[in-house]
Amino acid sequence: MKVKLHVNWKKVIVFLLISAGLIYLTHSLLMSIGIVLLLFVVDALLANYEYRKQTKAFFDDLRRDEEQRKTDQHNK
Repeated sequence: MKVKLHVNWKKVIVFLLISAGLIYLTHSLLMSIGIVLLLFVVDALLANYEYRKQTKAFFDDLRRDEEQRKTDQHNK
């Protein structure tokens, strides 16, 4: 079984540009690696926040629809 890897090439190019720029600016590979790791953590936290926000909105809509359906059935 062959495993397919889905890669977002835009993110890869941005990552490489930022890495090259950090190495050029800091003249230190270790400091650049540390900064990139911090950027990964911030990216993961923002993605998690956005996912939770979308999930909450989805379930709020479901809850609102269910309450509306119950009130419609009650009024009949």
